[in-house]
Amino acid sequence: MGNSTAATVTEIEQTRDRLERDMAELAGRLPAPAIWLKRLAGVAVGGGVGGSLFWFVAHRIRNRARKAKEQKAEKAEKALKNAPAAVVQSPVVQVLPPEWGERLGELLETGQWKGPAIAIGTVWVLLRWMELRRLKRLTKAILSP
Repeated sequence: MGNSTAATVTEIEQTRDRLERDMAELAGRLPAPAIWLKRLAGVAVGGGVGGSLFWFVAHRIRNRARKAKEQKAEKAEKALKNAPAAVVQSPVVQVLPPEWGERLGELLETGQWKGPAIAIGTVWVLLRWMELRRLKRLTKAILSP
């Protein structure tokens, strides 16, 4: 009985030593916490600088576009003032209800057409995606024995 107890204790100590060596080896393979902190700080600073640069460029582009639009509007107003009084209009087929046409005209004039266009495009893409999923399930159901 004494032999088996001593053997068990020795085996437990050997297992503990082996586990400690394995843990030390794994800890040596992992980078130090300071390195991770340094990397995280670098990512945060780089992201902040990149984001700031992006918004700086975006605002600059918007301001230029706004100024160009205003100049174009001024030229159009001058051209309207100098245009002849009677302008012949071509016949137009009314496809949309008048309220929709007026709203669409306002959106195009103010440049706010992008939001509704993106919403309509997103709905179209989602419908196509759902249709493809349905077709995939149908094809799988047809081909399965």
